[in-house]
Amino acid sequence: MSALAINATAPIDYTEMEQVSAHLVFPELFEPSTVMLKRRKHRHPDCIASNPMYIPESENAKLALVWLMAPHQLLSLGLQGHTGTGKTELALYLADKLNLPTYIVKVHARMNPQDLEGSYVLDVENNQTVTRKEYGPAAKAYINGGILLLDEFDKASGELTSAMHLLVEGKPWPLEMFKETITKHPQCFVIGTANTYGTGHDERYITSNQMDQAFLSRFMWIETVYPNVIQESKILEKFAPRLPLHLRNDIIKLANAFRDAALGVNRDGDIEDPIQCIFSTRVVVAWAYYIQAFGVFRTLRKSLDSVFLKSVSPEDAEIVNDIVSKVFGDDIDKTLKDLLAKK
Repeated sequence: MSALAINATAPIDYTEMEQVSAHLVFPELFEPSTVMLKRRKHRHPDCIASNPMYIPESENAKLALVWLMAPHQLLSLGLQGHTGTGKTELALYLADKLNLPTYIVKVHARMNPQDLEGSYVLDVENNQTVTRKEYGPAAKAYINGGILLLDEFDKASGELTSAMHLLVEGKPWPLEMFKETITKHPQCFVIGTANTYGTGHDERYITSNQMDQAFLSRFMWIETVYPNVIQESKILEKFAPRLPLHLRNDIIKLANAFRDAALGVNRDGDIEDPIQCIFSTRVVVAWAYYIQAFGVFRTLRKSLDSVFLKSVSPEDAEIVNDIVSKVFGDDIDKTLKDLLAKK
């Protein structure tokens, strides 16, 4: 057999690393320089493409990258923030750029440890029905390496968090389903996203549960926040460049007026009688998209109704509509055609 044929059939070592320029991989975070970082040389089939429209918040992205690049992860990484602040987007962005396979676990209150570990499944082999072991996403990440993303893990039950103690700490993890214990791959990185710090009893995030301190102390925490006006302007310019600048600016102005009413001007929750609805960057982008998709003969209110106003509670409706009127005035009931003609 020729050397060429041998190379063609040789398995790919997905854990092989390469040194690359930090600016080449993360041009949004690093200026051209001599700074180098390590990433996987070969892209694994389980890698997930990140959102091409995502613009990372520089400081948080660099902190998360420091955690990833450190020789050891003494703690798992917890990304905490309000809905739509980019927690999941940040994790997927870093994993994508570093060629790390990603295994997502959508955590919910009724999830049990078996959903993390895996189960036995029936399969057909040589025309015979056989029982086959199938690892769950958490076990796959633990064995093979990659990002294990525990999405909205503050919704986990007490039973599930108890089963995850050893997992998030990186210790040998017993899989009760298979009666075996697995050890953590050196390139396995556990990241959790949460709307709360596991305090529970949150009026805005009513499905979030209280979590014990023994579990929470196993995480290094980064708080994600909404973009500032300049950052959000860049996001809208990238996503909706055909909308006039004055309209994009008013969309961002409305978003921040809603956030002031929900979280206070300092975004620290220090506000009396806050509204419970959140106008996140996700909603900002969605509204800009549907303003265009609804066409030039429909009003701004029509698309805002669809992406946001219909989901507002009756208790918040009056305040919300007052805020819309203060920011947009009569323009909210004008068509896109009329606004495009506005100087």
